[in-house]
Amino acid sequence: EEVSEKPKSAPTAEKYGWIKKSSGGILGLWKDRYIQLRKTQLVVYEDEDEQKCIETVELESYDKCQELRALLKRKNRFILIRSPGKKVHDIKFQAPTLEEKESWIKALNEGINRGKNKVFDEVR
Repeated sequence: EEVSEKPKSAPTAEKYGWIKKSSGGILGLWKDRYIQLRKTQLVVYEDEDEQKCIETVELESYDKCQELRALLKRKNRFILIRSPGKKVHDIKFQAPTLEEKESWIKALNEGINRGKNKVFDEVR
């Protein structure tokens, strides 16, 4: 029985997959993005071939990731909430399923904690 090859991103990424990400702003356009969680960074790509990195989010700049309760039955949304004093914006996401939403919230909070510990280690 053949073992299917893992995607090339597997060794470095703790979690990855397609997600809708809000562009922010007043209209808040939602776009499909391929994202990867790598230790303390969230890397956002335009698509799965990972050629075009749109942005890299440093999770240590964020306080927590939590469910976003929204009106109009928009389900499975979650938000990265910035730490006080950081010059970054909160980032909103929408997962395809409830399970994925829960999984991303857990993974991103772990990434945030890793980032905070990393900063703490540098200070000591």
